[in-house]
Amino acid sequence: MNRKHYVVMGAGEVGYHLAQTLSQLGEDVTVIELDPARQERIDEELDVRVVGGNGAHPPVLAAAGVEGCELFMAVSSSDEANLAAANLAKDLGAKRTVVRVAVAEEVITYRRLLEQAFGVDLLLSTQLLTTTRVLNEIHGHSTMAVEYLAAGKVQLRKIHLDAESPLVKQPLRDVSLPRNSLVAAFYRGDELIIPGGDDQAREGDDALILGTTDVIEQAELTVSNHRKVIGKVVIAGGGETGSAIARALAPLKIQVKIIEIDKEVAQRLAAEFPEFEIIHGDATDLALLKAERIGQAKTFVGLTANDESNLMACLLAQELGVDQVLAMVHRSETTQLWKRLGMQEVFSPRTLARERIEEYIDSGYSSNIVSLHKGAAQVLERTLAAASPASGVTLAEMSPPRGLIVGAVMRGEEVFVPHGNDRLETGDLVILFVHESELDTARLLFPGRERS
Repeated sequence: MNRKHYVVMGAGEVGYHLAQTLSQLGEDVTVIELDPARQERIDEELDVRVVGGNGAHPPVLAAAGVEGCELFMAVSSSDEANLAAANLAKDLGAKRTVVRVAVAEEVITYRRLLEQAFGVDLLLSTQLLTTTRVLNEIHGHSTMAVEYLAAGKVQLRKIHLDAESPLVKQPLRDVSLPRNSLVAAFYRGDELIIPGGDDQAREGDDALILGTTDVIEQAELTVSNHRKVIGKVVIAGGGETGSAIARALAPLKIQVKIIEIDKEVAQRLAAEFPEFEIIHGDATDLALLKAERIGQAKTFVGLTANDESNLMACLLAQELGVDQVLAMVHRSETTQLWKRLGMQEVFSPRTLARERIEEYIDSGYSSNIVSLHKGAAQVLERTLAAASPASGVTLAEMSPPRGLIVGAVMRGEEVFVPHGNDRLETGDLVILFVHESELDTARLLFPGRERS
């Protein structure tokens, strides 16, 4: 068997477990690490090669053998070093690169820019992975994957369909979806289907839905027929992740309480979320939790920077009668222990990042939820030039073939899902969903640089 060569930059929790997994599969693995203590641990515990130094320096990358490596994974704690190292690794001959960053904004708004500028094949954010996981748990969604387009103003979601889904019970034309949303595809085993109005999903299919951020939640509820009562949500910790969760919950008009121990942060939260109740206090204070009637909440989420605080707060909330508790921990090795002690749900952002990278490798290096079917379809973003045949015509006049969907249009700050009478204009950013059989048609109608 030909062993593949993988290079991992950063021997923290994500890097350690990636190196361990790939090594156990019999692959050739090199780990780049600056910290001597971590170097020693990797050398003693794993059957991998260790290169000491800063992975953002070309001699270190060369010593690690990035030239021709199957995948270079930059998962250190420094976003800047990860991006720089990925760029250099690509220039030195790495076939593919993965970069982990901390902040969700980098992926939601600037993903394509950063991927192009730094030669990144997969850019992922631990904060975004965490936010998606928590929101899925709160909503009880069937969401399997999310992809952000048009600077985060449009989402693609892959949804699993059960027998009660309207898409299973009736043809697509009879399903009343919110405006600015559509069903782009059905996945059935290894088959990808671009549906027409007469098509109907089957139980067990996955559906790919597209929508603007203000309607995507309602679109998912419509196609999944899920009617979970969310109820009151309490968030312990108002940092970046807690704030991101709060922003996502704001359009739902539900009761949200945020408990924050830092007074200045609590004041900032109160200004940003006047519709929510902000409590300045310690989420592990049982008297405070009782006084605030936290036991009446439907969901309690521990999102402070301290693992012990999250776990203790969630255990207290659970004891007070909260139906659903979610605790974020950074040391993933403790999650199974806490679950054995009765904690309902414990998750680690680093574990989520590691699992996403492993999924990327297992899928044959498919970076988005569409191309998981071996490139059967692509999502393209094109800016309409004046010379484009699609510029100045309506969708009805263009009459695109079934395998080519104009999913969304971004015109200045406005984003919408176009219909037959909507006219495309020069300068529009157009998001296309294209089956492989219609790629030539898409390039003819929407010429320009490939931004898939």
